[in-house]
Amino acid sequence: MAHLVGPGPLVDRSLPQLGVSIRVLWWVVAATALSAATFGVVCTTLVLQGPAASDDSSPLAAVGSLHRAEASVRRAEEPRTVAGHDVNCTAGNYSTTTLKLLAEQPLAALLAGMSPASEPQWATAPPSLSHFEASGVSAVAGSTDMFVIFDNTYRIGRVANGVPSLAAGSLAAAAAGAEAPPSRFITWPGDDGADSEFEGITYNTTSGHYLIMQEAVVNGSGALVTRILEVSLDGGEATVHSTCDGTMAFESANKGMEGAAIATAADGNSYLLGLCEGNGCAKGKAGRKPGGGRVVVMQRVTTAACGCAWVPVQTVAIPPSAAFQDYAAISIFNNSRVAVLSQENAAVWVGDLDLLDGGTDSNGQRSLFGLSGDTVFDFPRNNRCERIYCNVEGIHWQSPDTLIAVSDMMKAGGKQSFVCQDHDQSIHTFQDPGRVPVKE
Repeated sequence: MAHLVGPGPLVDRSLPQLGVSIRVLWWVVAATALSAATFGVVCTTLVLQGPAASDDSSPLAAVGSLHRAEASVRRAEEPRTVAGHDVNCTAGNYSTTTLKLLAEQPLAALLAGMSPASEPQWATAPPSLSHFEASGVSAVAGSTDMFVIFDNTYRIGRVANGVPSLAAGSLAAAAAGAEAPPSRFITWPGDDGADSEFEGITYNTTSGHYLIMQEAVVNGSGALVTRILEVSLDGGEATVHSTCDGTMAFESANKGMEGAAIATAADGNSYLLGLCEGNGCAKGKAGRKPGGGRVVVMQRVTTAACGCAWVPVQTVAIPPSAAFQDYAAISIFNNSRVAVLSQENAAVWVGDLDLLDGGTDSNGQRSLFGLSGDTVFDFPRNNRCERIYCNVEGIHWQSPDTLIAVSDMMKAGGKQSFVCQDHDQSIHTFQDPGRVPVKE
């Protein structure tokens, strides 16, 4: 009740600057309004007898300005509206369509100040990271650890056991009384502190190497293309085996490919699946129109004249049930289960990877893969049904029912609500709500 008759936080902070008379007037107006509400009477006498509305120097005009200022602050705090999929928190199926958080940890708590396993010889001390703009995550082969890439640094985080959770690896280590190895950075040869623009990471079991994707770079012909770096991450420093550009050109440097996954087709060959950020692989308004998600299937080719390149051989439509404004990451489990992440909609589409006959149509498109399914899981909301996982940008299947996610830094300058800060720059473990017992 005190809040109903007292000034809001913004008004309360501002009243001392307006003088004691305004504070008294505020309480008179509030008490009158409460009295009218109590007896069901609409009281307008005070307002009608007050100065004209155009008199901005009047006490009531000052209070009105404070109301407008407070409303403006509330609008700035509200999450941005997004097109396409959203969640109704009052729906009866909320618990079965929302991912269950198992654990999470800020990446700064795991990696800030950490050294690589073997220190490289730096000409100068490596710059410390003040923020962790996570953009992709993949399991360390043969381990429960996770590699995390960032678009603001070439250093790669190796996070021990993914994140403290109920994961089988963590339980086994705890049961054996073993201490998990500390999280640390893997350095990059020739790192000068520049932004990496890394957007996706995936492991190729055929080669035993990781593929790291840069969203869009300018190639020798001046076109914006995806660049794929084939690397080993075994020691304290990455080893780069090859650098190959894609042959598909994009219209915008920040609307290229955002996610990468390796899949094996029915012909036994492995292909790279690149996820376009925009709908229809487009930028601008067309790219934000939900329901046009696309995955580009690429094959690595080598020629004497051009060296290596990743050539598109098929474009796969993501089912329209993934009605997302953007697409941020893709992960494939056991060559069958697919997760496609949307940062803007704070949701994950989960479906099946279909292996097709491999034929070629009249346009030269191969028939290698298809995507099917209509399941969408949301990240948890707060008690006002606001998106609080606003910057999830990387996703990886840890098990058939567990997803590891990483979050970028929230957007500054009022572009995102303050509620986005608590979970940004972090690594999270979520469980498929279908595997979580639900009370009837």
